[in-house]
Amino acid sequence: MYEPAFPDFPIPERQTKPRTLGLTMMIDWGMGLARQNDTVESAGEFIDFAKIAAGIARFMPQDLLQAKLASYKAAGISTSPGGLFAELALKMGRYDHFVDEVVQTGFTGIEVSDNLLKPEARDKAAAIALAKSKGLTVFGEVGRKEGSMDDASLVQDVANCLDAGADWVFLEASELFAGTEVRLALIAELARRFPPNKLIYELPVVIIPGVSRDYKHKICSLLVKELGTEVNLAKVEWDELYITELVRRGFAGDTSHPQGAYRLAGFEPA
Repeated sequence: MYEPAFPDFPIPERQTKPRTLGLTMMIDWGMGLARQNDTVESAGEFIDFAKIAAGIARFMPQDLLQAKLASYKAAGISTSPGGLFAELALKMGRYDHFVDEVVQTGFTGIEVSDNLLKPEARDKAAAIALAKSKGLTVFGEVGRKEGSMDDASLVQDVANCLDAGADWVFLEASELFAGTEVRLALIAELARRFPPNKLIYELPVVIIPGVSRDYKHKICSLLVKELGTEVNLAKVEWDELYITELVRRGFAGDTSHPQGAYRLAGFEPA
């Protein structure tokens, strides 16, 4: 059972695992099993999903990949391969086979994205439905890496994913955050239109040109300020799990979180 240190210092409460809100997806770029096990041991309470990013699962030795997936599963962490792998399978006409291999390999979930493809809504819905029929948790993803969707199209895509049976929808960071521009009106519209337990906001990652670690931290703080401690977040790195938790609780050196620990203690907002 999770028992934190220093329990006498009040901070904003969070659901414990298994959670329905305040979910965190950790992105796994192929970390070794020893580091993974260390990470899960030290911060597993804050990891709900682990994604083996992009097409990395294709390059990893099968026995290592299966050991990693089994380790995550034992810790109550759902796993999925990257959406770009599913897009490749769709383009090749081998998506059905890919879904079967995802199940056989030991993944518990799958991501259906269209970062590169431009499928019809019905085709994306069919891909989601097929994965659901195989017993997988399904993450729809909405948005393109270059951030080119208008508000109405993005909102409609989210609705299509959920109507098709997706358990959650990842919101592509490049659509919401581009340089100094943050699409706050779109974020507010998404929060108004859809249940908060169905949306997972992706944080920008540093492999994207122009994205720095401090910018990612700034965006994380903004999302918590706007949507609260229990906002669902994705693409957290293994060494960002604790700082992300500090941001969620308003305990990361600033007072921007209205219900955060510093504000609860009487600090005035910066």
